[in-house]
Parts: sequence; C-alpha cells; structure tokens
Amino acid sequence: MPLVASPAVLRAVDILETLAAEPSEAMTVSEVARILDMPRASCHTVLLALAERGYAVRGDGDLRYRLGPACIAVGDAARSINSALAVTGHEAEALAKETGTCVGVSVRAGDEIRVVEVFDHGPPFVVRGHLGQAIRLAPPFGAGFVAWADEAGVEAWLDAASAPLNRAARARYRAALDAIRTRGYSVTVATPRSPELHDALATLANTPDAEEARRVRDEVVVELTHSEYLPTDLDADRPVRMLQCSAPVFDVLGKVVAKIMVFGPAYDLTAEEVEALGEQLRAATERATRNIGGRPRGGG
Repeated sequence: MPLVASPAVLRAVDILETLAAEPSEAMTVSEVARILDMPRASCHTVLLALAERGYAVRGDGDLRYRLGPACIAVGDAARSINSALAVTGHEAEALAKETGTCVGVSVRAGDEIRVVEVFDHGPPFVVRGHLGQAIRLAPPFGAGFVAWADEAGVEAWLDAASAPLNRAARARYRAALDAIRTRGYSVTVATPRSPELHDALATLANTPDAEEARRVRDEVVVELTHSEYLPTDLDADRPVRMLQCSAPVFDVLGKVVAKIMVFGPAYDLTAEEVEALGEQLRAATERATRNIGGRPRGGG
C-alpha cells in the first residue's frame, strides 16, 4: 500500500499558512475554520496542539490565535540554509537602493508565484510589491520562470491559462518567451485594469478570503490573458508605463530558483530607459547566480 500524507499534519500546515497570511491579526477558531472549510472542532484541536508547542499563541482572555515564537526559529533555520534566497535578497536590496525603486523577490510555490521579499526605496505613489502577494502560474504571469523551462513546462503553462488559448495566442506567448530568453529579463506593461489587479492582489495578500478582491482578480486575469500585458518587444518611439521587469536567478542545475522584480515608476519610460533598467536588473541576478554557484541555462 502506498504511503499517503498525514491528514492531521496537512491540517496543521494549512492553519499555519492561514495565520501567516495575516500575521498582524489574531484570528478566532471559527474564522480559521471558515477560511479552510474545516470542522471547527478539528481546527480547535490542531490550534491547541500548535499552541502547546509554541507555533501558535492565544491572546489573554480570548480565543484568538496568531503565529507563535517557535515559527521564528524554524523560519530563521530555513533561511540560514537557503543561501539562494539570502544572496538574492542581498542583490535585490542593493538594486532597490541603486535605482531608487521598489524591488521584490519571488519564488515558485507549487502552481503559484509568491513574493517573499520586498525592498522599498521608491518615491511615494509608485507601484509596489507586497510581501505574501501571490498569483497563479498561468499566462500571462510567471513568464520569467517559464521562459527557461523545458517544452513540457512551457506546454503546461500555456494549458493553465484562465481562458483557453487558440493557436495564434499560443504562438504569441511562445514568441514572448523567446524574447525574454534573448533579453535575459521580462517586461510587463500597464493596461487600463492593471491598478484593479494590483489592489486586489494586495488585499488578498492580507485577507486571502476577500471575495470581492478574488472576483476582481479572476476577472482581470482573464482579460489580461488576451492583452499585450507581456509584450514581445518595445517600440523605440512609443513610451510605455512599465509595471515591472524581472529576471531569474539560477541554481547549480540551471533551474530558476528565484526571480528579482523591479516595480515600475509612476510615469512612462522610453524603450531605452526600460532597457537600461533591465540591464541593471540582469547584472544583479547574474551576480546572485554566480554567488550561489548557479549555472544559467542558455539564452540571455
């Protein structure tokens, strides 16, 4: 009989991830159970066990829980052995200071892309990343991870689109991936509904069960799937409002282990200015790749 994951352990992980999604807010047992669609009694039993070992704490005089101090030790231990993220974070922070922008680090987590570090040295009123912000790995999102994937990885990404892609759309996305490999970084540009998506993702980073934010996110994602959000190239005579540019950090096997993202300013940039910023970004990710003993995989 094949081994299967322990349901109790999976429930504990789900609860910890729920508490981590809103680290500044204590949550009742009922709130956690509702978010996870879990029986309240089961949820309470797991929370009591987590609290007993210090992974959750309950406020004095109430039944609200938040992350406990034991999580700090585990997180610090994981970070200390994950040199890739430590090195990437160092380069991302240096880039944010150098360019006067907001710079983030994202990783692939299952079928999502999640922001795990944010270094904000940008002026007021610019696009900013939010810690914990996540979006599904599907067109047009995650191209910076997929551009260096094998054929099976590219096909899986194309098949994951929120709205089915016809032959022309698939060819357009493949051309965009080719352009990203050639440049060494991806560029995304603003669309009329980009601010709505940004606000929805920021809300969901703090409140994962926000129904209206989830509805807006899903609606805009479908629209962006068939937009020029991920351009193949930029017109030298036509300024654009860049949302972000991102470049990969590779591990020793040539796999994309993380991505550094530079969030765009609140004004239009020329193609030359985007290229200059992209080259600074690429230099930062190349240093990070070298410093972790990584090996870039073809292109760029």
